[in-house]
Amino acid sequence: MVQPIDPGIRLAQILQEDFVESTEKQGVVQNTPANSSDDLFLSRSPFVDILDKAIQSLEGVSRQEAYANQLIEQYVAGEADLQKVMVETSKANLMVQMTVTVVNNAVQTFKEITSMQI
Repeated sequence: MVQPIDPGIRLAQILQEDFVESTEKQGVVQNTPANSSDDLFLSRSPFVDILDKAIQSLEGVSRQEAYANQLIEQYVAGEADLQKVMVETSKANLMVQMTVTVVNNAVQTFKEITSMQI
């Protein structure tokens, strides 16, 4: 049975998985998902919530890219495993591709909205 949507639910409650910087492990910063209940109830508008979530996601992409670059440097120095380097580099590549796709779609949608006649 389909349940009605609670009007009190916030976007931050739906999108509760954040990427946060974890402790350093062997000189490499890793990204780990964290469920923080502190930011579930935000007192701002949904648009601000979405923008904050987008910024956090972009920061996650940046951290993943930096992590992959650190692993590459460690591999060159003989300190990291090739399989781990390839997996993390592939993750960073997919995250960048997804980000570019989302940004392009957002820009296209914004252009369509601004070109609408009122």
